[in-house]
Amino acid sequence: MILSIDQIDLARLSPEVVIIGGGAVGLLAAVYLASRNIRVLVLEAGPEQLDQDSQAIFHAAVSRGRKHAGLHQGRFRALGGTTNFWGGQLVRFDHTVFAGRPWLGDAAWPIQLEDIEPFYSECESLLGLPDGLSDDLSVIEQLQTPPEYRDDDLEYFYTRWLTEKNFRFRFARFLESNANITVVTNAPVTSLRIGVNREVTAVTVGCGPKAVDVAARVLVLANGTVEMIRLLQHQTTDGHAPPWAANPWLGRGFMDHLEGTIASIVPLDKKLFRGLFDNVFLQGMKLQPRLRLSEARQLQDQLLGAAIHVKFEAQEHVQNAKIFLAGLLKGRLSNPERITSEIWAAARLGFPMAWHYLVNQRIWSPMSGNIQLRVMMEQVPLPTSTVTLSEASDKLGMRIPQLSWAVASEKEVKTIQAAAQFAKTYFESRGIAKVTIPEQILAGGPELLAAFVDTFHHMGGARMSTSESDGVVDPMCRVFGCDNLYVMGAAVFPVSGFANPTFTAMALALRTAEAIARQVQR
Repeated sequence: MILSIDQIDLARLSPEVVIIGGGAVGLLAAVYLASRNIRVLVLEAGPEQLDQDSQAIFHAAVSRGRKHAGLHQGRFRALGGTTNFWGGQLVRFDHTVFAGRPWLGDAAWPIQLEDIEPFYSECESLLGLPDGLSDDLSVIEQLQTPPEYRDDDLEYFYTRWLTEKNFRFRFARFLESNANITVVTNAPVTSLRIGVNREVTAVTVGCGPKAVDVAARVLVLANGTVEMIRLLQHQTTDGHAPPWAANPWLGRGFMDHLEGTIASIVPLDKKLFRGLFDNVFLQGMKLQPRLRLSEARQLQDQLLGAAIHVKFEAQEHVQNAKIFLAGLLKGRLSNPERITSEIWAAARLGFPMAWHYLVNQRIWSPMSGNIQLRVMMEQVPLPTSTVTLSEASDKLGMRIPQLSWAVASEKEVKTIQAAAQFAKTYFESRGIAKVTIPEQILAGGPELLAAFVDTFHHMGGARMSTSESDGVVDPMCRVFGCDNLYVMGAAVFPVSGFANPTFTAMALALRTAEAIARQVQR
């Protein structure tokens, strides 16, 4: 059931597992555990539906390093978390992410891709991914993709996009009906109560006279990278430093993906271009074709993980047409005086889109405007890239988080230049398109990164390792020095690859949830 904090007496609950955070990772883990007859309590700090008041607490966060827009814009305090505005993109990590890469320093995963592959599949099942769409080669065969997709330096692949992206709606029936799960909104956890054996005995919800302790047999932090690091660093309910406070990696190694334009292109063979790079629909799911640096090329040239996608400038107008049509269907026209011109503009865009989709199962991409090649890439994790606590406190009495995002530059610039050159060769050698690389990309230098932005993909700060001296959590995501405290989310990533982190964070969460289920059942 889903209740607000004023509808329930938290002190009377006796859950086996308490999960802090009702976002993608927290809700998926809760559903997984509850379906295995584990009593789960989810504590969501925000309301059931997003509102401006619930977001205000994020505005106080401080950014001291490289500009990071996602610190204030990319976090959502409501049931469903970032899935309220998430595109629903699913991308698996590849083997290279888990391989030893000395050019990334001492950062490395203590597990292999094979350790989480079964949980990728479990995620796909829970999220309703249609059968036969998880394998790229199978999709390529179904779509009869032109053979020009093959390349040694750039691998052709698809990202998959969920139909129902908001987990509050996707799991609504389960959350309301399953007796093993209770979701409580407007329940911000402000501190942890630690017992004599260094275990978490309870979580404190709220502050002041209205604060209440909720007993915790097993506690899971799934409240987003910045907030979970903040809670781990915060003093305990009794006013002491937590047992793990001295961990040298707590709050260090914060990462995000970098994204920017590496070239502009002019299609030469439009049919071939569309056959390779139009978005497609199969069994109701959108798939987006992209190119990524091959594993062999990354290892040979000591490059970072990077993926290239085609961006159509005119797609913004297409999105506006979609918004307008949705408003028209719901009777929400903002300016009735413009109804004729708006319907005509939407129809001009909508008809070719609809026809192209019906005939080819593809999403028509207009080529009348500027077409760019964009790259999304990983960064080298740095100890100097940190999340710490400032001296100021918020209205809940918690110290405000302070982000100092740092990027190394040398490996990042080398990877950007390599991606641009490989893309130029790929498109021009096949007669697909003419590619123009900006002088700034060709020149390189640290200033090149000024045009690259963060992607709201907060990772690191509680990295996974085999020992307490090298990380914050063990390979099963349990916090070193505490037998009943786990972390679920991208905060545990030692390195990231290029892929959107949500899918891997969810797969890791299910792997951890399985271990928690065994612990509880024992």
